[in-house]
Amino acid sequence: MKILQGGAPKCGNFWLYQILQQLLRKTGHDTTSFMKQQPIYELAKTWDLNYPSQASIDVLDVTDLQYSYRISSIFRMPVEDLDNYLAQTNHVWTHSPVCKRSGDLFNHFDKKVYILRDPRDRAISAARYYTSAYMLKYYPQEEKDPKQFLEENFDKLLQEWVWHVYDHLRLRQPHNIHIAFYEGFLMDFQQELERLLQYLGLALNQAEREQLEVAMQFDTLKKENPKHLKKGTSGYWMDQLTPAQIEKAEVIAGPLIRFLGYPSAPGQAMTYSTEPPHQNFEQLKQEIIASQEALY
Repeated sequence: MKILQGGAPKCGNFWLYQILQQLLRKTGHDTTSFMKQQPIYELAKTWDLNYPSQASIDVLDVTDLQYSYRISSIFRMPVEDLDNYLAQTNHVWTHSPVCKRSGDLFNHFDKKVYILRDPRDRAISAARYYTSAYMLKYYPQEEKDPKQFLEENFDKLLQEWVWHVYDHLRLRQPHNIHIAFYEGFLMDFQQELERLLQYLGLALNQAEREQLEVAMQFDTLKKENPKHLKKGTSGYWMDQLTPAQIEKAEVIAGPLIRFLGYPSAPGQAMTYSTEPPHQNFEQLKQEIIASQEALY
């Protein structure tokens, strides 16, 4: 089984990666890593990375012009032969938005899992990450305060999320993409796990499911990866965003937020919907564009 996992940055991708790796191991599937077979791997293990296993993860960047593999934000090389690359790994992680090569890439994988997260929480998390000591070491910038970074880049972070998510949702049925929810794993891990197991065609007994939930608890993973994991909660945008930012999020992402069943206003209960209200993605696109017209 070959699995491609995707998601916009800071949407719970690391958590999803750990869950999928555990599932593959527990069900007897090969977890061979392409990166572990590259000459750079032994050196990369000595680098100051964001978390211990980062050098071994097969991260693939996809653009109209090229596939490339990389280690964090430090090392990148082109993939000259995609079939040869995929022969050496069964689990690939990508943050790349949909592009001209995406259809071909999806066709190379048996299963595709895409993780979603409320864009307002995601924007706050991204601001913390981009101003972290780790990112500032490799990508120095003048702004080091996460709140100020969020203020300066809020629109950009929301726009990035909107079109990244929209494109994967519209391709969900044509390419059999499973949509996983960050909030689902937080609020009811076993229910979200069951959805994932059914899609992957894998089986775990009840004891194995409970063991997996304990192993994947945020506090457990944070102890092992303190630089990368910070909060592990949802809905904190309600307390941390300004009224102006909440209004701006509604303008930029409101139609997609409602399409996914996320709460529209502070004070509402955290919700999400695993089944969209319709499959008319051209209509949804026009609703997003019409909402964003207020920006211009």
